[in-house]
This record gives sequence, structure tokens and C-alpha cells, in this order.
Amino acid sequence: MTTLTRPAPVASLLVVAGLLLHPAVRAEAWLPARDAVLAAVLLLTTIALVLRAVAGPAPGRLASALLAAGAVLVVGAVGADGLRGHRGTLSLAPGQARSHFEEVGPEGRSLGLRPLGFTLGLEQTLPGAALALVLPGETETVVLTPDRAVSAGGIRFGRPRVVPTGAAARLRVGISGGGEDVTVDVAPGRPARAGDLTIALEEYFPDFALDGQRQPFTRSREPRNPGALLDVESPRGSFRVFVLRSMPGVHRVEALDRSFALRAVEPEVSAEIAVHREPFAAVALVGALVTLAGVAVTRRTP
Repeated sequence: MTTLTRPAPVASLLVVAGLLLHPAVRAEAWLPARDAVLAAVLLLTTIALVLRAVAGPAPGRLASALLAAGAVLVVGAVGADGLRGHRGTLSLAPGQARSHFEEVGPEGRSLGLRPLGFTLGLEQTLPGAALALVLPGETETVVLTPDRAVSAGGIRFGRPRVVPTGAAARLRVGISGGGEDVTVDVAPGRPARAGDLTIALEEYFPDFALDGQRQPFTRSREPRNPGALLDVESPRGSFRVFVLRSMPGVHRVEALDRSFALRAVEPEVSAEIAVHREPFAAVALVGALVTLAGVAVTRRTP
């Protein structure tokens, strides 16, 4: 037991705990029992610090006591948060705001909606799966990244993911023929005008394919092979035009003397944010401050 109280084992335990907690390591991906291992490491560290405070050398006993007290507060707060805290997922589209999140139980089972206690908004998605969030009391947007969590109202937000919804926010359609070549933007519910033509989106396929009955379907929500069915209104009548990005310029309507091409797609996306309510976060902060005081006293102890 005395071996556990020596500086090297204590430091090793702290390093392991830091690695398990750091978001860049993503320990939960390769260590299914990460939470249990982390709890065991933190408990061993606390026991080691308490033993060191009780049975350690007299000159360093004050520092050891502060370190032990800080560890007890931090580990106790983390454990209490595990029992009384809440976790789940918040899904937002750019420009959307919500005051509830989907709570998830220990087995990953959905427990329904739980209020945040305030409204959180998503202004826009940024490169690298980062998100620009609108938080209460903040005059500017707060950037959430996969490596940097943010907190508000006792709730921690982290691990953002940007995923396509399977819909299109905007299609860029090229129209050529009749001595002109124009490009228009078509969005769901917002038809575009090109001369005497009105182009509306009827159906979108992010990953177009044909089934055994030669019927169109999408293989995934990812825009791997986007295609769209357009409704084109003209003085000569209405036409349904199919465009596929992998086959530009071959979709021609002879009655209109026009060719249509899908030149670009802006997919509709949604952001998923991990939510953790930590009611004992303030206690953990006090414990961290006490621990820092212990480190300061250790450095002054001869």
C-alpha cells in the first residue's frame, strides 16, 4: 500500500486519467469500459493521496492534505454528477434554436425530452465539424469544436457532429440552349425563374440509384451521387426533368430546346451535440482549486 503513495505511481495515475478524459484521445471509441476504468483510476488516485496525507512525512503533510481534499471533492463531484446528472443529444439545424435535449439513459435508451433551462441556438456550421453557437448572456457566438467543449447554465456541450439530413438546401441548375447559358438556384419551396421558365424541385435523391424494378431510390443520405426531379413550367406546358450531377448536359427537353444540368448541390445538414448536465460542477471546481493550492504548497515545502 505504501508503494501507491509514492510520487511516481500517483503521477502515473493522473496521466492515465488525463488521457482518458482528453477529447482528442477519444478513449470511448477503443475502450468500451472507459467510464468504469476512469472511475477506478480516479478512486485509486484519491486513496493514494489520502493515505499520503495520513501516513506521509510530516514536512509535506499540509500539501498532501490539500491534495487529498481536492481529490476527494473532485472525485465526489464527478461521481455525484454521474448519479444525478443527465446526458443526451441536442440536434439543431443552422438558424434553429431549442430549449430541450433528448436525454439518454445508461444503456443508450432514449428517456425523452428534458429542458435545458435556457435557449441555445446554432448560427452556422464551420469547417472541421465546428459550430457557432448562440448562448444566453453572450454577446458574440461561441465556437464549439470536437476538441473544445463549452458550458452554459451548468450544462456542458461537446463532441459536435455535422451530418446530412438527406435533403437539399439548394441546387444549382444550369440551363443551356436557345442561344443562352444560365445558372439558377433552386431550393425546396422556392422555385427559380430563367426567362419564361419556372423551375421547381419535385424530388431530391442524394445518392441516386435504381432498384430491381428500375424505380429510383437513394442509397444513403450522403450526397455521393445526387440527382433531382425538376418541375419545369413554360408557355409550352409543364415538363418533368431529371438531372444527375454525374451526367451534366445530357438532360435535354426537345420541346423547350433546352438542356438541363445539375451543377452543384448544397446539402441540408443538421448538427448533433452531446449534452451533459453537471449539477456538481462548482464542487469539482472548488476541488480543483484546493488541489492547485496543494501543488503550490508542495513546491514551497523544502
